[in-house]
Amino acid sequence: MSTDKKLASEVAKQLDRRHMRRKILVLGALTGAIVFAVTHLTCGKGFGIGGKGKGDGDGKGKGPGSGTIAVTVDAAPARCAVRVHAKGITVDGKDATRDQAVTACKAAPGADVVITGDARQGDWEALKTALEQAGVTIYSRE
Repeated sequence: MSTDKKLASEVAKQLDRRHMRRKILVLGALTGAIVFAVTHLTCGKGFGIGGKGKGDGDGKGKGPGSGTIAVTVDAAPARCAVRVHAKGITVDGKDATRDQAVTACKAAPGADVVITGDARQGDWEALKTALEQAGVTIYSRE
């Protein structure tokens, strides 16, 4: 009878192992189905790993756009560039008198003024006063 008990014990162990394998297989399949459902719902159609896709890639699709990227530059109007140096005043690289500099800078949103080290102090002060009286915003560097 001891062989019958051993045989019964071995059969019970085999049945337990089969039961455990089935349980693990069912839980694994259920977990896989949940993961698949979540990724499908969040990623949309497909996973992006196959197929050529729609269109021929020539950029001439049927959509309403032109297929080109339009870049618009929203730059502010340039300020006039004034330089005060020992030889006088230049506006945008051209020699000018104080009155010509004020007239040129009135049309611009302001004046970028560079005062060099050899400029006469009186020239700069007279130009600064004239620009301020004309209502021109001054941005100066010395």
